[in-house]
Amino acid sequence: MLKMANIELIRKLHVKEGRSIRQLAKDFSCSRQSIRKAPKLTEEPKYTRKAPVVNPVIDPVKPLIIEWLMNDRNAPLKQRHSAAQIHRRLVEEYGFKGGESTVRRFVRQLKQEWQEIQPPVSIPLEFDPGEYAQFDWGEVFIELNGVQVKVMLFCMRLLYSRKIFVKVFPHQRQEALFQGHADAFDYFGGVPKTIIYDNMTTAVKKVLKGTKREEQEAFLQFHVYYLFDAQFCAPAKGNEKGQVEKLVQTSRSNFLVPVPSVSSLEELNEMLKRRCDEYNDTKVPRTNETVKDRFIYEKSFLLPLPPTHSCAKKVPAVVNTLSLVTFETNTYSVPTVYAGRKDAQIFAYVDRVEIHLDGEVKAIHERSYERHQEVFNLDHYLDELERKPRAIQHARPFRQTEMPDLYQQFYRETLRQYGHAKELIKVLKLHREYSSEWIEIALEKSMEERLYTCDGVKQFLYQLYQPVVAKPAPFSYKGAERVEVTPPVLHSYDQLLKKGGLLH
Repeated sequence: MLKMANIELIRKLHVKEGRSIRQLAKDFSCSRQSIRKAPKLTEEPKYTRKAPVVNPVIDPVKPLIIEWLMNDRNAPLKQRHSAAQIHRRLVEEYGFKGGESTVRRFVRQLKQEWQEIQPPVSIPLEFDPGEYAQFDWGEVFIELNGVQVKVMLFCMRLLYSRKIFVKVFPHQRQEALFQGHADAFDYFGGVPKTIIYDNMTTAVKKVLKGTKREEQEAFLQFHVYYLFDAQFCAPAKGNEKGQVEKLVQTSRSNFLVPVPSVSSLEELNEMLKRRCDEYNDTKVPRTNETVKDRFIYEKSFLLPLPPTHSCAKKVPAVVNTLSLVTFETNTYSVPTVYAGRKDAQIFAYVDRVEIHLDGEVKAIHERSYERHQEVFNLDHYLDELERKPRAIQHARPFRQTEMPDLYQQFYRETLRQYGHAKELIKVLKLHREYSSEWIEIALEKSMEERLYTCDGVKQFLYQLYQPVVAKPAPFSYKGAERVEVTPPVLHSYDQLLKKGGLLH
């Protein structure tokens, strides 16, 4: 095919120099038909296909692929056929012999014709200070006490200054969402006016038409308390919060590679806080300012920080006859005096569980994330055990409590001497009034004196807490006056006895 440069030269040689068509065909090694067309062309000729392309491998299954893709329009967004899945089905169900790239090429061509594939277009955005922040969760793996576990990465970023906050939680439930926000606001020293989210179920109960959402009641109460507005992305449009999406990737690759090995999440969060502080020296894109410089300016535009909102999930509960309440398959103890109550309220935080009754906290336990566990506090059962001291040997709260050797020795001696553990129960109840350190000292002194009673322990505690009263100052007898005592006269009594004849 002739190029445009050759066409111009042919026209010049033919028109100006008068060369013949035959001579030009010989000079350019072309047919005379092509040379005749050259003087009339104003642009480079292009090849046009006269017959349709035949693809003997893909053509027989094209109607099937089109049918599957058409049916996908009514399927959930995340459960539609990909090109790889189409290829797999063709191979398994229809014995397709073509490659996956052949299927991908046809699917891409089909979607372009249907205008489902559009080139990515971004609009440059600019945000006012204090106005917007973005939030997202990310999954990461860590080594916790030598065991690889999956944890959730809480990420929030202010859009003006690019200030970041990153923290890990054992899950992404609503209480973790609230606690992460409260911690982020404390770190920023204020609250952004609007925060952008995806449509997570912990915040959104139902996606309505357009930008409207029916929010979860607890989430609505939370952001109304802090006075910020919640703005939600369109479904499956995570790119609408691209800055925090990028933060999730940055945190994984820069903060958590290699996989960190820690003994607790608190240790890891301390490390992440330091990395957030170090990020302050990062340059803000398209400016000469650092994150720290812009945040100093932005901070004054944030909403004031109110007292921390309760970041707990609240659940009503019933105290059973074992003095236990149930939460997420696990049971937690409360004092036995509340057994049978049906008006308990559980406040489930990320790290602890509180049981409220009569508007007061009656029990606090470390939260268990295992299943079907019993979490006891032995003190909750001491009053009942004091009435039933023989039950202590088989009581699960007692058996599951790791007691120091000193208490175990005292327990064995009381069993040997008295046949029950009532004295031990009384000693354990002393922890409600005295520190463990002082009780152990008093217990050791009592056992040295072989006094295996609660009264003996209390006596030594009294000496420890009130040393002056328990041990009075010695009395000095120096300078005291001599006291003269006249001996009694008893012979008159002898006379009375003689007169009465009592001596006969």
